[in-house]
Amino acid sequence: MRMSSAYIDEPTRQFRDAMRLLFILANCGEEVASPSSIDAAVRMISSQKQLQKMDFWVRNPDHLAHALLDAYSEVADAKWLRYARAILGSEEPEVRRDAMTKYLFGAFEPIDTGMAPLISYGLARTIRHPQTKRQRFFLLQRGQEVAQQMEADLPEARWYSERARLVGELCRGRSGEELARMQYQQSAYANAPNGETIASIAFQVRSRLAALEGHR
Repeated sequence: MRMSSAYIDEPTRQFRDAMRLLFILANCGEEVASPSSIDAAVRMISSQKQLQKMDFWVRNPDHLAHALLDAYSEVADAKWLRYARAILGSEEPEVRRDAMTKYLFGAFEPIDTGMAPLISYGLARTIRHPQTKRQRFFLLQRGQEVAQQMEADLPEARWYSERARLVGELCRGRSGEELARMQYQQSAYANAPNGETIASIAFQVRSRLAALEGHR
């Protein structure tokens, strides 16, 4: 099962946002236990804050590489260094950067437009938790099938899937609040004025990587 060919063939901003969010749901969401109260749900992201933080790292590979180096410094697991090196050794921080604006609680961009096609095509659902009132985001079985088909068919989709998978690995088990704290540890992020674009840190992170590797 897949989206209509007309939708896939139109490289609009809304399509790119929808594709990116689809792969974040598919690769960063927690597995939903079966049976679920949400019919056909397979993955879930538990809050918009959590989704926004994951989205920021997919859209800003330089900031993701900084977080990967932080993870390497904390646990000395060489995979984090390897992931960061792969990003910073390419043009990804420049070519793939999709800047986000800083608001009161960090990087934020309205996601309703990007989510709308996923909901209307029956790929995802959103619902508010009855106690916390937080908005939760569910990937449905059809959405998982479409994500797998898009990854197989579209080279552009494969990059989003791979990057979202890495973000999911980094974020696994962390709440939106924890992810926000991680992002605020970077000074360019923390000091960005409210309402302005969060700056690229590609040069600084490449310098940090070089210094780390020089001391190994």
